[in-house]
Amino acid sequence: MARPHTIKTDPDPAHARALALALAPASVNRTPPRARFTASRTAALVPSPAPRPQDCAEAVLEVMPAVMDAMRGAMRLQVGEQLSVPQFRCLNFIAKRPGSSVSAVAAFLGVTLPTASVMVDRLVRAGAVAPSTAQADRRRSELHVTATGLVQMQHIEDGALGEFARTLAICSAADLQALHAGLVVLQRAFQPGLETALQPA
Repeated sequence: MARPHTIKTDPDPAHARALALALAPASVNRTPPRARFTASRTAALVPSPAPRPQDCAEAVLEVMPAVMDAMRGAMRLQVGEQLSVPQFRCLNFIAKRPGSSVSAVAAFLGVTLPTASVMVDRLVRAGAVAPSTAQADRRRSELHVTATGLVQMQHIEDGALGEFARTLAICSAADLQALHAGLVVLQRAFQPGLETALQPA
């Protein structure tokens, strides 16, 4: 008659635990739970490395084309039939730099002198810009924005501002605060000494 099969137990608990660990699958995490919690909390407290100037420059260059496209689209919705986007840029440049010459306008817009001259002439005929003779050089003409031009600019800027605000309305309060802080840094880097500088929120 066959004898019943019996399982032989190890009387030594320490040896039994060691044997169980040795036979456990390799994927099992054998780190004690308390040790795992301490390690994860320590890793969370370690600050991430600060981004390099190169990283920030790449991010700015990546996002700016999309921002400029949105700006041009917002402006295009507001300028109407009387003013084109390049003409608005020309008008805005003259408003911020009273007394500018046609050559300065051409350099700013990146166009030839004849193209800038035609653009300025159209603004003059529309009553948005008034030329005057420079006192220091009678051969030089200075450009100034008229009251009519200022009203046109304000109307376009208000409309474009509303378009941008609607786009940013989906952002959370924390995102808007982070965006404003980033814009303050960008203005400080690219427009140092600006009188109307943005203030930290």
